[in-house]
Amino acid sequence: MKQILLSLALLFAFQFAFSQEDITVDKKFTVVKELPHTGAKNQQQAGTCWSFATTSFIESELMRIGEKEMDLSELFFVYQAYIMKMENYIRLRGVANFSQGGQAHEVFMILDEYGAMPESAFDGYAPGDEIYNHTEMESVLLSMAKVYAKNKKPGKYWKDATKAILDVYMGEMPAKFNYKKKDYDAASFKKEFIPLNSTDYVQITSFTHHPFYSTFRLEIPDNWLGYTYYNVPLNDMMDIIDYAVENGYTISWDGDVSEDGFDHRAGYAILGEDDPEPNQENRQELFDNFESTDDHLMHLVGTSKDENGEPYYIIKNSWGTKLNDYDGLLHMSKNYVKLKTISIYLHKDGIPKEIRKKLDL
Repeated sequence: MKQILLSLALLFAFQFAFSQEDITVDKKFTVVKELPHTGAKNQQQAGTCWSFATTSFIESELMRIGEKEMDLSELFFVYQAYIMKMENYIRLRGVANFSQGGQAHEVFMILDEYGAMPESAFDGYAPGDEIYNHTEMESVLLSMAKVYAKNKKPGKYWKDATKAILDVYMGEMPAKFNYKKKDYDAASFKKEFIPLNSTDYVQITSFTHHPFYSTFRLEIPDNWLGYTYYNVPLNDMMDIIDYAVENGYTISWDGDVSEDGFDHRAGYAILGEDDPEPNQENRQELFDNFESTDDHLMHLVGTSKDENGEPYYIIKNSWGTKLNDYDGLLHMSKNYVKLKTISIYLHKDGIPKEIRKKLDL
């Protein structure tokens, strides 16, 4: 994502958009295919879209394989990610990104390492709080990280100190909790209720500064773990998205939402008249010039078309249900996805066989 201040500024802008002059285009959408998904939640004033989008994705994956609908805790993954970020920052002596942002693969790494919790066990609010706002917490943690990173030895208390800060701002993480009249910890809950294998999921991107049909570490600040992405031509990336939805697979989508044509209040995202043609060359130029950045992660759950028959994708956002008339969903044009997508995360079986073969998947 871009700097967190920009993300928060965008969020505030949309929250107060009703008071602004309506300059949107009146559009009407028809759903073509909408896959099972849970209702939209609200990340509020925290830069945790990566967890909200991917937790929603996991909830849909569970429904896809026949499991019951679940309400998982997004903030459980956020809590554990901060501990991982602290350790990474210290080990790299401060030469690392430390922010609220993240990527889809982090959720699955945490799922493997720590497990998961239902929302009822951990909602991520400190006692008495009703709004997620991690700005001060991030500053406190980063200041502490810098101290540990510059010391000759980080000492033995950094993890306990990190957890103490998180407990103050996010509420204390329970060691055990009761769910459906049975006691669990995070690991046993994951084992019983989330039968997903992280090795079945891959990140896909499309840029020309690395060879196609290979993997590379995508050079964005929030890929702080150095995760590798599969690189495919643009047409292949779009074929993957279409094939996945047609065959019942949703997608965790990462892309740029800072364009004038992205209007959550109106419920759509379209390219503007001044935007370049959505092709491979222009995608690369915008990425190289930092004009296309990973502002926001959302959950792609279906397809639709507008009043002119133009294709769109149905996107589940994490800005609550009250900012537009679509219960927190929006319709993103195919051309917008072509130009402004940074990466997608999905089950490898959602990729066409001929492309999987080229990727050796």
